[in-house]
Amino acid sequence: MFQGGGFLKRRRSPFSSLGLLPVLLTVGALGLCFLLHDRDVRSGAYLVGDCPYYASAAVSLWVDGDVNLSNQLLGGLVVHQKQVALGRHGEWFPKHPLLLSVLSVPFYALFGIPGFLLLNALVMLLLVMTLWRLCRRHAAPGIAMTATLLVFAGSFLRNYLYEYSPDLLSTLLVLVGLLLILSNRAFSGGLFLGLSVLAKVTNLFVAALVVLFLFFRRPRRDAIAAGAGLLPGIAAWSLLNLALFGSPTTTGYDRTLVFRDGSVTTVSHKGFFDVPVWVGARGQLLDPKAGLLFTAPILLLALPGLLPYVRKAPWESLLVLGLSEFLFLFFSTYRWWAASRYGNRFLMVPVCLAAIPISLALESFWRTIETRFHARIALPEAPGER
Repeated sequence: MFQGGGFLKRRRSPFSSLGLLPVLLTVGALGLCFLLHDRDVRSGAYLVGDCPYYASAAVSLWVDGDVNLSNQLLGGLVVHQKQVALGRHGEWFPKHPLLLSVLSVPFYALFGIPGFLLLNALVMLLLVMTLWRLCRRHAAPGIAMTATLLVFAGSFLRNYLYEYSPDLLSTLLVLVGLLLILSNRAFSGGLFLGLSVLAKVTNLFVAALVVLFLFFRRPRRDAIAAGAGLLPGIAAWSLLNLALFGSPTTTGYDRTLVFRDGSVTTVSHKGFFDVPVWVGARGQLLDPKAGLLFTAPILLLALPGLLPYVRKAPWESLLVLGLSEFLFLFFSTYRWWAASRYGNRFLMVPVCLAAIPISLALESFWRTIETRFHARIALPEAPGER
């Protein structure tokens, strides 16, 4: 890594070199306070879209000791169809993954409804710290902090602060897993990637892709170690599916309750990946409400940093670009990719990872300015000038 024109030996710990971390945390905390100023934190106004169902599962766990939502949701299936799943014995179980709800139980027990927002803010701060550390692998502390803050301020991510977002939690777990793997801690990284499957089922593909990339990097035993790390999370996910829905590979998305032709039936979200990829890709880029060019314009700053990133870290850059491209194309085929209040929540991981080439672009820009400045002050004084 470069700092002050010289090389620094990289430390082994993935969370070392934390000199500017207190500054980053202070800036992040002040930003959180600013964005939440005068916001309603007690009524649950931020629980919109899918959020009430994650919250209801947490309440059910605390009050009833189960995740059967039939006594938590008023109005019956007329109101809540498409948001609950049919259990193996007829229960109304959450359609969505349960990790966020489980983590929310102590926050709800201690703080009530505001606890959900508090947990969301904590996840956001942890995500900022993790992204900074990913950038810090390649850039000086101040530049890494600038790139991190630019990504959050210049994209739809900032809007998810006043939210109760499972996508933030999923993104945090994926990025921590990547950071550990890139820091030669393959087993620990695999543990977090496996845990991320309990936050978002499509992280199965992310985890598999990371392990596949590890087979093309020495030592190849890292691929085996990461694969072993995945096992506890995937085993927990499979056992939970078996207990709730009767099969290790059946999720709530496969047994979603809906009304159809006047009767209740189940549908699977697997059938919703039916959009031509070029149609979805165009929308994910150019849609005025959710397209990346409108909701995350800061990503354009990553373009001049891509080539330096590939040159400096070929395997890592291909992994990051491969994951980002896979998620972009995968969700381009999803019928409901734009079902978000603020930008495309399914692309949080690629948006966050763009901070790495942005930090390299900023590093290059700063070095150019620094070199020109030193060159000017070093110019010999012209004859006759005083």
